[in-house]
Amino acid sequence: MSLYTTTLLLLNPDPYIPIGGVYKRVIQQALHVTLPTGQLDIFVARPPGCFAETHHVVAQLYMIAGAMKELEQKEGIDVRVLLEGVGGFDIADARNRSWEVVAVGKGDTKLLPIFIAEQHSSWFSPALQIIVLPMADSIETTSGFSSSVTGDDNGEGDTEVEAPDLGEAGLVVDSTDEDDGGVEDKGEEGQYSVVALGGTFDHLHDGHKILLTMAGFLAGESLIIGITGEALLQNKKYKQYLEPFPQRCAAVLEFLAYIYPTLHATTHEINDVYGQSVTIEAIDALVISGETRKGAKMVNEERRRRGFHSLKIWEIGVVNGDANNQWAGKLSSTDLRKREHEKAELSQKAHQKLE
Repeated sequence: MSLYTTTLLLLNPDPYIPIGGVYKRVIQQALHVTLPTGQLDIFVARPPGCFAETHHVVAQLYMIAGAMKELEQKEGIDVRVLLEGVGGFDIADARNRSWEVVAVGKGDTKLLPIFIAEQHSSWFSPALQIIVLPMADSIETTSGFSSSVTGDDNGEGDTEVEAPDLGEAGLVVDSTDEDDGGVEDKGEEGQYSVVALGGTFDHLHDGHKILLTMAGFLAGESLIIGITGEALLQNKKYKQYLEPFPQRCAAVLEFLAYIYPTLHATTHEINDVYGQSVTIEAIDALVISGETRKGAKMVNEERRRRGFHSLKIWEIGVVNGDANNQWAGKLSSTDLRKREHEKAELSQKAHQKLE
């Protein structure tokens, strides 16, 4: 079996049915044909048009892929979720990218002729490898990760994977804001000219990718990313493994340029709780994770004190985080630094044994 450095997986998930039950097997097989240090891009055809549904799709796909990477022992694969229509329909030209293989689930083969017709790049030639992957024929709607597969091409059973807690996503109501007339704000793509968000963004992981993707989803023109400066990170666990500030900035900008090729993104250093969110009046909205809601309210209080308009605050759930237990269990950079620390200790012990 051939292994590929760059794989493009086409799918068309319905946000109203358990995505894991349908696509878990497909994503696992796409990872299986990708080299352990390769890249898998998951292309979402006809994505939902509102914030909560888009978050549901994007977050589930990243979490399914993360679980399957661990199962396949291919944690080194870089998975990215692309939304149709972002950066144009010719996705290769927009990203200066070509793929070695295009994969699709057997239930989504109808996407192929439509996708091919939209590609004008030279990378998409008749000789391009196209593979059709096994896909669930029936699902159990009680769990996004529990499925029963019939007619599996390989005759193998499915592997049960614990469903992640994606948390809630949507607009945070600030009682001090002006009345919006009772109109429900669902958060449409490109709804705000300028959107801001902040974070440490150390060892860029799936939680960061979800946060950046959803902030970019709302931004029509520009995205301002505040990245925590090293002065505020002195008390972080395993701080010796923290990536330098320039490296963290570069990782964020590279990811955003790939996911949203036409979006203008800038990074700024954060040295206090507010960052640029209280100094740039033009910002319209702030995207946060659930654990930082208190800080977001402080931002709006400070903006009003300065005579600025309040920001619309959009929140994404903390993946696997328990709000009642200091967000224990959440996907975090601390865990990644801990792994580096443990690897270094094992390497040191092995070296000492050889001496």
